[in-house]
Amino acid sequence: AMLTAAAREGRTGPGRLLLVADCARLPLAAGTVHGIFAAGLLDHLPKPRTALAEWARVCAPGGELLLFHPSGRAERAARHGRPLSPDDPLAGPNLRPALEATGWRLAEYEDAPDHFLARARRP
Repeated sequence: AMLTAAAREGRTGPGRLLLVADCARLPLAAGTVHGIFAAGLLDHLPKPRTALAEWARVCAPGGELLLFHPSGRAERAARHGRPLSPDDPLAGPNLRPALEATGWRLAEYEDAPDHFLARARRP
């Protein structure tokens, strides 16, 4: 539905390509994208490191990864009636080593009440 809406609204310029694909097996050559934006995705994947490694593969050196959610981790946990888990892949102590092991360097980390944002760069 999101791709249909984007096509209907019209896409021009370098962002015109719309693609449906498995985020852990992208049909893109290595180093062909300059940035990846993942909104509310990483913590829903069965193997987050697999996706992070794939995103690093397709991202050119100097490219950026933005992990975003319009609410913070604590608010999402409360909304689902559970405490924050120490196993949460977006928790700082888990995310930083996962990023580093898959080819990223964490540049910014914000876990605010009203949003979550992590920005990483490919060296």
